[in-house]
Amino acid sequence: MPGEGNRQGAERSARPRARIVAATKQAASARQRGAVKVAEKATVGAGTQAAKARPPAKLPPAGVSVESIEVRPSGTVVSRRPPPARRPPIIHLPVHPVVPRTPPSWMLADCDIAPARAGDQHEILQLLSPLPAAPTRAEFHAAVDHPDHDSANRLVARIAGRLVGHAEVVPRQAFIGGVTVPTGTLDRVAVLPECRGAGHGQRLVRAAEERMRHFGAAIAFSRTRIAASFHEMGWAVLGRDCATPGRPAEILARLLERGPASAPRAVEGISMRQWRHVELPAILRIYRQNAARFVGPLDRSEPYSRWLVSRGAFDSILVALVGQDRYDLHETTARIVGYCIQSGNRVLELLADPEFPGLERDILARVCAEAIENDRQQIIYESGSSDPLHRAVAGEESVVGVHDRMIVAKVLDPLRAMQAAAPATAERVAAAGIRETVELGIDAPSFRGSVIVADGKASVHPGRVGRSWMKLADDELARLLLGQCDPVEAVARGTMEPSTQMAQRLAGILFPRLPLWAPVWDDVPA
Repeated sequence: MPGEGNRQGAERSARPRARIVAATKQAASARQRGAVKVAEKATVGAGTQAAKARPPAKLPPAGVSVESIEVRPSGTVVSRRPPPARRPPIIHLPVHPVVPRTPPSWMLADCDIAPARAGDQHEILQLLSPLPAAPTRAEFHAAVDHPDHDSANRLVARIAGRLVGHAEVVPRQAFIGGVTVPTGTLDRVAVLPECRGAGHGQRLVRAAEERMRHFGAAIAFSRTRIAASFHEMGWAVLGRDCATPGRPAEILARLLERGPASAPRAVEGISMRQWRHVELPAILRIYRQNAARFVGPLDRSEPYSRWLVSRGAFDSILVALVGQDRYDLHETTARIVGYCIQSGNRVLELLADPEFPGLERDILARVCAEAIENDRQQIIYESGSSDPLHRAVAGEESVVGVHDRMIVAKVLDPLRAMQAAAPATAERVAAAGIRETVELGIDAPSFRGSVIVADGKASVHPGRVGRSWMKLADDELARLLLGQCDPVEAVARGTMEPSTQMAQRLAGILFPRLPLWAPVWDDVPA
């Protein structure tokens, strides 16, 4: 058909034209790509030659990030975006400003030390508030009712009228190897933080020593966490005042597991309950039965014990009784054989009659059982380091804790201290089976003399040392008189020099090692 032939001819003529157009577009695209490559080569070459002729271009500012790079026939387009806003860092620990160690010049002046006035209570409370055992207002009111209260025993240091330091001394009678010796306790020594390093603390301690000498103390005691500073002032470090924490459930499990095997039960029929005020003489009797074998406990009189109770520095007193428990004033039907004093989760004092060995473990088990019932997760047992109950509380852990304080002492009057301990010295010589006369000389900076034991009596003679003598420093003399020095170890360390082997042997007989314990109940704030 003529129309169909014309259409086929048109299609055949259009196909070459389509091929030509496509080839033209491909050629144009190839020419464009070639031009771009040539431009890139020219740009790189030109950049290399220009880099040799001029300094390098400046880099983008730090922190600016490149988002995209687009290559166009007209040029390269680089898109940049500013850095995201950074949040301020979170500081979890407080930043404390650096405080210069050297105090200002006006604080280096000598402070004036004098007894505290009645209006200083508020400033003293502010000064002592950072202490771990800071006193309260109730403590100040209770101190006025102390049997030996004297307002001159609270010393304060002032600079230009401002109170910068505080120290308190208390006259006491303490057991030293079974005999009572007049002593003094130094407590709550504090200096303002900005005034430390100027010697005000040392002046306070020296003034407290003079105050204790004034009221007749032969030995000074103190609890402190800065024992090195006291040692620099001539005080002797006696030992650690242990405070052992433990979980009540674990302590109770250890006591029940080891109790029947290691320590027999004290006696059948033991009952325990809260104390009554009329039972204070019985508690005092048990205390004296145990305190005589230690160094450091106070000789508590009945008025002093009633003052301890009235100041309220405890929460409960648990007593252990044997016999039929009835309300009795004279213990005719039931006898009190042990007690435990608690303050919160702290066990301040736990003692039992020496006739009932193992009763301390039963009392501690009762304390743990009550702590579990009251949902207490921890108890802290405080006693001397020689107390075996520390191991039952700590288990396999170390009994040395970070909260432990050191007990330090200083012999203010060596002659009076040795004269007070003379009866116990004569008993030790008799117990050792020595019948002949014994003489031991002591050569120390604060005392030079000898102790002579003859015919069952001991006497102290200042000025002569005899043939057998010990040469030692004052701090070692304090440890020797207070039963915290082993002459053999001291000679090995070089802190004690014996003239003869007999002198070393006599020192071990006259001044044997004794357990150290300073009860916490006497010093707990009200």
